[in-house]
Amino acid sequence: MRLSQIKIAGFKSFVDPTTFVFPTNITAIVGPNGCGKSNVIDAVRWVMGESSAKNLRGDSMEDVIFSGSSTRKPIGQASVELIFDNSDGRISGEYAKYNEISVKRLATRTGQSRYYLNNTHCRRRDIADIFLGTGLGPRSYSIIEQGMVSRIIDAKPEELRVYLEEAAGISKYKERRRETETRIQHTRENLERLTDLIDEIGKQLRRLDRQSKTAAKYKLLRQEQRKIEAESLLLQKISYDKDIASQTQKLNRVETSMQKELAQFRNVEKQIEEWRQKLVEATDQHNQVQGQYYQLGSDISTQEQGIEHLKNLHQHNSQELKNVQQSLLESQELKDFDGQKMAKLESDLAGMRPELEAMMNELDAREESATRTETEMNSWQDNWDLFNSDFHRAHESAEIENRGIQHIEKQLQQAQQRRNGLQQELESLDTSPYTNEIKTLEIDAEAKSQEHAATLEQVQTRAEDIQSLRGLIDSQSTLLDQKRSQVQTLKGRLSSLEALQQHVLAESGDEIREWLKRNRIDTEKRLTEVIKVKNNLEKAAEVVLGPFLSAYCVAPGHSLPDAPVPNHNIALFERQPRQGSNRQQRDWPRLLDSIDCEIDLSALLSGIYLCQNTQELTQRRLELEDGESLVTATGLWAGSNWLLQLGDEDQRSGMLSRKQEITSIRSQLDEISSSAMALKSQIDGDRERLQHSEQQWQEDQHLLNTLHNEVSDIRNQLSRRKGYVEQVQSRDTQLHQELQELDDSQKKHETELASNSGKRKEFLQQIELKSADKSTLLAQKTELQQNLIAARGALEEYREKYHRLQMQSQSLESALTSTQSNIQRVDQQSEQFELRIKALGSSVEDALEPIDAMESSLQTLLKNRNQNQQELGKSQEKVTRLDNQQRELEVQRNHLQLALDEIRNQLEVERMQKQELVILCNTVDQQLLKTGFDSEELNAKLDAKAETGEWQKRLEALNKRIDRLGPINLAAIDEYKEQSERKDYLDAQNEDLVTALETLETAIRKIDIETKARFKATFDHVNRRIADRFPKLFGGGEARLELTENDLLNTGVMVMARPPGKRITNLQLLSGGEKALTAVALIFSIFELNPSPFCMLDEVDAPLDDANVGRFCAMVEEMSEQVQFIMISHNKITIELAMSLNGVTMHEPGVSRLVSVDVGEAVELAEAQS
Repeated sequence: MRLSQIKIAGFKSFVDPTTFVFPTNITAIVGPNGCGKSNVIDAVRWVMGESSAKNLRGDSMEDVIFSGSSTRKPIGQASVELIFDNSDGRISGEYAKYNEISVKRLATRTGQSRYYLNNTHCRRRDIADIFLGTGLGPRSYSIIEQGMVSRIIDAKPEELRVYLEEAAGISKYKERRRETETRIQHTRENLERLTDLIDEIGKQLRRLDRQSKTAAKYKLLRQEQRKIEAESLLLQKISYDKDIASQTQKLNRVETSMQKELAQFRNVEKQIEEWRQKLVEATDQHNQVQGQYYQLGSDISTQEQGIEHLKNLHQHNSQELKNVQQSLLESQELKDFDGQKMAKLESDLAGMRPELEAMMNELDAREESATRTETEMNSWQDNWDLFNSDFHRAHESAEIENRGIQHIEKQLQQAQQRRNGLQQELESLDTSPYTNEIKTLEIDAEAKSQEHAATLEQVQTRAEDIQSLRGLIDSQSTLLDQKRSQVQTLKGRLSSLEALQQHVLAESGDEIREWLKRNRIDTEKRLTEVIKVKNNLEKAAEVVLGPFLSAYCVAPGHSLPDAPVPNHNIALFERQPRQGSNRQQRDWPRLLDSIDCEIDLSALLSGIYLCQNTQELTQRRLELEDGESLVTATGLWAGSNWLLQLGDEDQRSGMLSRKQEITSIRSQLDEISSSAMALKSQIDGDRERLQHSEQQWQEDQHLLNTLHNEVSDIRNQLSRRKGYVEQVQSRDTQLHQELQELDDSQKKHETELASNSGKRKEFLQQIELKSADKSTLLAQKTELQQNLIAARGALEEYREKYHRLQMQSQSLESALTSTQSNIQRVDQQSEQFELRIKALGSSVEDALEPIDAMESSLQTLLKNRNQNQQELGKSQEKVTRLDNQQRELEVQRNHLQLALDEIRNQLEVERMQKQELVILCNTVDQQLLKTGFDSEELNAKLDAKAETGEWQKRLEALNKRIDRLGPINLAAIDEYKEQSERKDYLDAQNEDLVTALETLETAIRKIDIETKARFKATFDHVNRRIADRFPKLFGGGEARLELTENDLLNTGVMVMARPPGKRITNLQLLSGGEKALTAVALIFSIFELNPSPFCMLDEVDAPLDDANVGRFCAMVEEMSEQVQFIMISHNKITIELAMSLNGVTMHEPGVSRLVSVDVGEAVELAEAQS
């Protein structure tokens, strides 16, 4: 597998699409500094998934997109594509079948970044996965950028380990291990949540089991309840049908009475209609006469207004005629004034026109003169520019030589200063003061190490004590949780019993509760609360006391209230001490003796005796007298001729047992709570001891860390002192070498100084010759500038004078045009005034003629109105008489209407009653239909003597049984089934998670074993190879790798190197070139083990001299048989090694371009031409 092409477009300085082709195993990328060579390295790292802008030499990822130059605008996206030749199948998996693999990344300024594998969109992780184990990656050892060589040597042991892991091919194992650890963590979290969920569902199942049984019993009762409700509804429907038939007969009688009243009402309405017709005719005749009267009044008013209008019009026209005549006179005067003004303006304008023409000709002549002067000035400027170019070229050349001389002199001065400094440093080198200090540090290190070991033993002892104490606290906490669980269970049982007890004792109905409150009885205790039954005789007491168990215990002497007792069960007891009984007592045990109560119950219980069993009850029953009875502990109560046994569904059943259980539970709660509090106090004490122990352990641990740091500091000081001594010895040798190099450099600079001085002298002579020509040109410039200023001043002055005269001429022409327009407007107004005078004269005369005729017509209209007024009075009298007769008939109709409305109201009431019965019947029918029972079947089975009241009582009794069940969760049955299935499913999931956890832990162990084996083999191989390659690169010396600890999974890796003739314990003491060669030896050793498809080197040879570059190139050439090298370099020796060259130039500022050369083809072409 090898890299065949890199396609770049819009990435950094490569704005145009550029393709780098790598046909050989050694390719060099060359070019001047700053042309964009290193951008190729950045492009390769970026396309492989690099996400840090800092590692790509930018502030943000947007910086990789071309940001524009002085001649180009920024672009919107960047793309880089790597094309690999995979004909050897190096890449495995699904892409092994492809001979060519394309990896592409595209980014836009919006922040989007997309990856492609063979032009198929993929994830960044897919790109990373495909190169796992190949040695390729954005930060792998296959890409060595500028400065990275020194960073490899200076890297921490943990960072250096990464290179060996990549070479060993275990980077993919570590990635899988991280994923597996993440899955294990998630699996354990899921397992904990699942365990909590299973426990919670178990609690719910126990609760739902009880609720589902209650719900099943409730469903049976509800089924019976629905049947009784349906039969009750059927009885109601039968009753409503009978009521509807009776109401229909009553409704028919009312309708007959209403028809009679309606006939009389219609007869009266007919008479009213006849009189209304007569009234309408009389009203129409009256309205006609009245309309004539109103019309005559309107005509009279119109005639009077017309006469008045003509008089006003005559007066207005006369006044307007006078005004128009005055305006005509004023217009004539204005016309005469404008005629005089126009004559004067024409005279002034005729005198000004010849002067304007003369000034125009003079202005043209002066502009032509100024143009000639400017042409002469431009010609001089061209000569001056040519002179300046030659003069400055000579001056710059002399300045360049002068700067060269100054630079050489400065270098000579710096060299002398450097020589003096080196000699002083050489004299100051002395290692004797550090010998005693090294011995002291060795003694201190041994003492601190012993103290550290003792403290470590103490920390381990305290850790064991802490672990033991934590185990004790955990066991106590578990016991405390159990007690708290018992408390919660007992509290739940207590709440249920108390709720059931309150439900049984609660009074139903607002009326009875109000009565008890009004008589201050509702706050009194019940008999159940004050009675205490011994010897497990609660059943016997419940059956005997019966309804008295819920009786209120009132104060002595409390009399019954005057208000009647509501129709509800009610019982009262007075709190009085027990009194003696007059009854002759038998020697049988009495129920009364087994009851403790502050109420005297002897009136009820003095004649009730106890029997041990039914057989004893049967024998003694024959001896009973009146008022005596027997009862067993099971609740069987019998007299001489009667027997009573209460069932479990009776409300009184279990009241005293529940009270006894409530008392017992409260006692248990107090006992368990006290025990839990004591246990919690003990746990709190143990936790305080644990906290104290942990605090002491932390203090010891802090002391241990302090000692560890002190030991490390002493060892570091010791290492630095020893390293300094070795460094001083190495520095002595290096100083002598540098002094010899300074002597050679001084001789070279003195030769260059003599050469530059001769060149500077020649350029200074040329500058002196040019200075004479400069004076002549400057004199010509002064004369030409004065002529040009004078010509331009005269031209501007004459141009301003001509402009003023032109403005005066235009002002006169404008005034003349305005005056002519005024004269024309005055002539038009005069003509309009004359026409208006003629029209007003005729209107004044015509306005007086019609006034006499209109006054005669007005008198005739007044006479006609008086006659019409008499006819109007007669028609009004007739209308009034007809209206009175109609009103009398309407009064009679109103009386009939009232009687008819009363019958209608009665009819509506009867109809409403019937409708109500029908609605009630339909409602009952709908309710019956909703019950799902067939009404005909129910009617056939129903007793003919059945009554609604009896069925209501049966329904109430059934409702009470349902109420005693308490709150019902009807969904409990389905919920119980659903939760059971869910628990089974979760149990299966729990087993799956446990199995998966075991599988993942087994996978982790296998990965660790494989990782250790591969890492150890890789470490040994690289260690052997670096020991072999280091002497080849240095011409001697030795190098090796060391592990920082014994744990192969986490250990770091250190490089130990010793160039020939030196004793160096710290790599920081190596020179830049030595560091570079050491890093190259390490990288090439790794490559030999796991060669990556290609290796990119960016100016790795920069700190090397020619001899070391030669050895470096020889090793590159040797390894190029297995590895493809792409090198960026300025070194001629390295460039000569390359088989093909890619030149990067920046002819256009800010834009990189590619020039490719195949060295083999170039040699063949040169040989062919020679």
